Amino acid sequence: MRYEPWPFLPENAWTPDQAAAWWQDCFLHTDAIRDFTAVSGSAILFGEAGSGKSVALKTMLHKTAEPIFHVPYPVQNWPKGTHPWLPGRRHVSQMMAATANELIRLLNDQPDRFHNCHEMLQQFLIWLVQKHLGQRTLVRLLQQINRVTASDIPIPNKDTVEDIYPSDDHTADVRGQIDELAELVRALGYDALMITIDLNEQEASLSGQDLSDLFRLDLLENPGVMLRAVLPRRIVLQAQIENRVGGHLRLIPIYHTPEDIAQVVGRYLQAATGGAVSTLDELANTAVLNHISKEINTLYQTPTLAGWLHWAETILTNYVAQDNSTPLTNGKALTTSYYQRHVALRLVPDQLAVWRGPQLLTLDKQPFELLRKLFELKGRPAPEALLQIAGSQANLNTLIGRIRKIIEPIPKTNIYIQNKRDLGYWLENFA
Repeated sequence: MRYEPWPFLPENAWTPDQAAAWWQDCFLHTDAIRDFTAVSGSAILFGEAGSGKSVALKTMLHKTAEPIFHVPYPVQNWPKGTHPWLPGRRHVSQMMAATANELIRLLNDQPDRFHNCHEMLQQFLIWLVQKHLGQRTLVRLLQQINRVTASDIPIPNKDTVEDIYPSDDHTADVRGQIDELAELVRALGYDALMITIDLNEQEASLSGQDLSDLFRLDLLENPGVMLRAVLPRRIVLQAQIENRVGGHLRLIPIYHTPEDIAQVVGRYLQAATGGAVSTLDELANTAVLNHISKEINTLYQTPTLAGWLHWAETILTNYVAQDNSTPLTNGKALTTSYYQRHVALRLVPDQLAVWRGPQLLTLDKQPFELLRKLFELKGRPAPEALLQIAGSQANLNTLIGRIRKIIEPIPKTNIYIQNKRDLGYWLENFA
């Protein structure tokens, strides 16, 4: 049987032909995705971990027909993120900086569009770039426009650019810059500005105040600015987003029925095997598939598309690797392979916890500090460093046992913490 794993690989690993084949052969257009794509204005799609929220956002961007100016707003660029555009500033400033960055890309590629803007909008654009990305960025942009379009736009000195909207929290300044930004985008040839957010469970758990502040903005009151976000269901309920934004935002739940999941899994299997396999029943026996269903419910708390696709890849890979073509029967071996291939550990220092895939697992302080050290060692054995935390070999062994009891999903099987007598302990399968 021919097996090509590309459908299960990350999107950035696909060739252009494979990307086109994914839309044709693997994608299932559900009602939730259809609603999220067709809705006008701002909307949030929400669902459980692994429910296909990111795919829905990708689909919406792929299928939006009208000219929309798209600005991604990843969580790392939020005010409390790891890489805010402007440290210490609020959401409005971060989004203005992100939009300015996308506008520079557009105008460097199509500088003629600048002249579609009237004088006040040109003044606003100059302010937008200079304030949020700096004077040198502004100078390079204007020089590029002048050179390519044979224009003579004056290049202002830093001190001569009026700070049109000095605040990012006063209502008049916030509304003013959002309104002018919407007008600027229209003048540049787009119907609207669309800001997109894709937040997973791990990111959402660290972004509570940022997320709450985001939906207090007047952003949603301008019809020329749309917010499209995909968020974990738990976060939408906790933040009471619907109560904050009134009728300015459509909330759309996403959920796949068992029939949907079976259909998508079948499409992936067919794409990966050239049509030779279309169901998991052909690859593993009933006992194994029942075991897998329980594992998915344990890990995700609900049947979920991502969980079944990860399992499909695991089953297919193990099936192809065996010497014969009989259905797989060893559920424990498959479960070990599944966790090794698809369920990484991610440390959450602020919560003395670790993410095991979509599960947040908390630890006591000393076991957590030992696990943190294992993360810091990046898979390298270092007995002396671990003993500095544990104090003695006996206590180290005890702490490792306590950690394994929490993070290892299969009793008496070491997926994450490994050890050898002559090397000590080290960590595997972490991110």
